[in-house]
Amino acid sequence: MGAPTKATILIVDDTADNLSLLSSHLKSIYTVKTVNNGDAALRIAFSDHPPDLILLDVMMPSMDGYEVCRRLKADPRTCDVPVIFLTARTSVEDEKFGLDLGAVDYISKPISPPIVLARVKNHLSLKATADSLRATVEEVRAAHSRLEETQQHLIQTEKMAALGLLVSGVAHEINTPIGVALTAVSHLSGLVESLASQFQGGAIRKSDLARFLENAREGTLLVTTNIVRTANLIQSFKQVVVDRAGSERRVFDLKDYLSDALFGLDPHLREAGHSLTVSCPAGLAIDSHPGPLSEVLSILIRNAVAHAFRPGQNGRVVLSVTPREEDWVELRLSDDGKGIDPEHLPKLFDPFFTTRRGIEYPGLGLYIAFNLVHQVLQGTIEVESQPAGGASFVVRMPRRVSALADAPA
Repeated sequence: MGAPTKATILIVDDTADNLSLLSSHLKSIYTVKTVNNGDAALRIAFSDHPPDLILLDVMMPSMDGYEVCRRLKADPRTCDVPVIFLTARTSVEDEKFGLDLGAVDYISKPISPPIVLARVKNHLSLKATADSLRATVEEVRAAHSRLEETQQHLIQTEKMAALGLLVSGVAHEINTPIGVALTAVSHLSGLVESLASQFQGGAIRKSDLARFLENAREGTLLVTTNIVRTANLIQSFKQVVVDRAGSERRVFDLKDYLSDALFGLDPHLREAGHSLTVSCPAGLAIDSHPGPLSEVLSILIRNAVAHAFRPGQNGRVVLSVTPREEDWVELRLSDDGKGIDPEHLPKLFDPFFTTRRGIEYPGLGLYIAFNLVHQVLQGTIEVESQPAGGASFVVRMPRRVSALADAPA
């Protein structure tokens, strides 16, 4: 490593003897530049290599030291450069005026070189500390910015995982009616081929035609029923996806929407050996944001599947909806699992908190749910856990959100 760079001191004084005296005492320790007027001082200060500290006379022709200091402090390039006034003006008012302009010190003439040297050393040390703190603050800000970007990326990953789960569940549900319809069409195709063969051989009978028509009627009804079911599933899925993507506010029937929003999760619950029961009164109109509500419930159900039950347990998840006073509604998602450790309860909604650390469980699901409930749905979310086992997440939200939530972030 090379020797540390000397600090640069700029001395500004219109008296040559003062410049010579100060320079002779400082040049053995610092790099010293001297000028005899304010304009020259500003040119050096605003150059590509500004000084680390300025010793500035007050009484100078053309531009006095006060004006030089005022311009230095007004410019972002030099506002942090320490200025020490050297002057024959010794009144309290003069000293206060100079310090109010931004000077760090005020030394009266005639000067004592050892005192000047000591104060220069002290203020350079303070400047180095301040520079280091500013650099640290910038590093912290940059790190915080990177952390926010990473957190947003993880949040989007968590949201995409929830949507991916919904897509795979919908695909599973659609496969059943499509499979039935394809089987029925294949059977009808075989019947048509058989009837055509009989017709070409001249062996067709009235009873054969009657049997074909009966089978064709049943097959056609089976195909139509399952195609309609598939179309309804796709339409429901499209509405849920539109709601998830846009978070638009609209009026919807809560019972019907829950049926559409949660059906894609049923296959995953069944695959894990769990069941989901939904209890919601009919005709409960909600004027809110169905997409965020669907996302919150999806997160809570996924959380129950991942964390609530012991290995091998066939668990039960119940979503019950209850209208409350003053046009509020309560959604309670309960499970009969192992419950939640009391020491974990205060931290459940903190970002990155998880009891199963890993890529699959980044600890952001409940944090996202908490923010959606509070910021978009304008409600509250709490968790209850019983010592005997089981846990409940309770979402309370207004049936009609205010205008503040019309444009969620």
